[in-house]
Amino acid sequence: MLKSKRRAEQKAEPRPQSRELVPWGGEHVDVDRFWAESWIDLLNRQRWLSKKLKLETAPWMVDQNAGIIRFERKDGALVTAPVQIIGAWNPRTMMFRWGWDHPMVQQRLRNDAERTRWFGDKHGLEELTEKSIKMTEQEAWQMTALAMKVNASHGVYRAPTEGPVIFMTLGEAKVKK
Repeated sequence: MLKSKRRAEQKAEPRPQSRELVPWGGEHVDVDRFWAESWIDLLNRQRWLSKKLKLETAPWMVDQNAGIIRFERKDGALVTAPVQIIGAWNPRTMMFRWGWDHPMVQQRLRNDAERTRWFGDKHGLEELTEKSIKMTEQEAWQMTALAMKVNASHGVYRAPTEGPVIFMTLGEAKVKK
């Protein structure tokens, strides 16, 4: 996990809790525990998704207008899921850029990244509120794990490209054979 850079606690007007942000409803949490739980949750969900959906080698495509990711498996099945773009990690520069600031990400696919930034702002976690930050790929996974937990997503997809690696959260997947 990144060494969290926490800003000094600021007394601010309490924001009303949102039921849309389950399991994080806007309340203050034990951040270290939340980080740890998000990593364990990611590992468990990814293991389950791997067994159920078998997407490791499936070609993928994101339709940003529809907010859907599509996978075409070798067995002919089509897997679709709602998608949100959390960020892009560049292996050449080791920089992670949040989806809420990325010019290639349409506004409708920034919501999970925006909620994660809000979580970071509320808890004084600079790595969640800076537009880009130098980190390893594992740390990019950790940022995405936290985004998955903050947004109650079903899983994560690490999408390789010829340039940066795109980290996305997934909604409930549907399989058509």
